[in-house]
Amino acid sequence: MALEMTPWRRTGGLRPMWREMDDFWNRFFGEMPLTEAAWDWTPSVDISQTDGNVQVKAELPGMDPKDIDVDGTGGGS
Repeated sequence: MALEMTPWRRTGGLRPMWREMDDFWNRFFGEMPLTEAAWDWTPSVDISQTDGNVQVKAELPGMDPKDIDVDGTGGGS
């Protein structure tokens, strides 16, 4: 089987793909809700237990500690 050489031609390179990706992300984020409640936001939380005490550390940027309520009840195994 003989191999054929195809001359190289300059094309748009990756530009068309980048354009399509930009359009995709613009459409995606254009349709996303703008409120945290609509995103079902969950903070990063670290929970540890020692000697019967439970310590909860959460990253809650922009929140005032007096506005935070932690409920330790509920179903769990």
